[in-house]
Amino acid sequence: MITLDDFATYPDFPVPGILFYDISPILADPSKFATACAALMPAEPVDIVVGVDARGFIFAPVVAQRLDVGMSMVRKKGKMPGELLESSTEIEYGASDLVLSPAGIERKRVLVIDDVLATGGTASAVAEMLGRAGAADVQFGFLLELEGLGGREALAGHGVHSVVRVPPID
Repeated sequence: MITLDDFATYPDFPVPGILFYDISPILADPSKFATACAALMPAEPVDIVVGVDARGFIFAPVVAQRLDVGMSMVRKKGKMPGELLESSTEIEYGASDLVLSPAGIERKRVLVIDDVLATGGTASAVAEMLGRAGAADVQFGFLLELEGLGGREALAGHGVHSVVRVPPID
């Protein structure tokens, strides 16, 4: 089981006021990494897994391989060639321009994997791009969810599974 104690924390990173949850201790321990990947497996069948740049890339290929399905990527703009869908979003400490190749998404049940759900800005942008690509269903898996920031609410209408949930700090 992965718990909040498995993450390292860094206050005021990358900007003042942000408490950064670092997944490095989980990655450094093969047993914890395997447990984290197993905990991200979906409850419902999926046809493709989408990893979100950058830490979603760590978990998504393992989950896709275990499910025996393909994988796609959401990247930061300027990092992928070809015909791409684009979306801009505000995240908790800045803006982000994202791209997705629509190839292989139409009529597919999609599992999106990322490390943290905070405000839901990135995830909402990903859901919107997958909708434009013709996805039949989009669900999300996160290693960590910061409950007080409204991310789950931003993803209303999509299945959301978080391995560890951090309640709001009073």
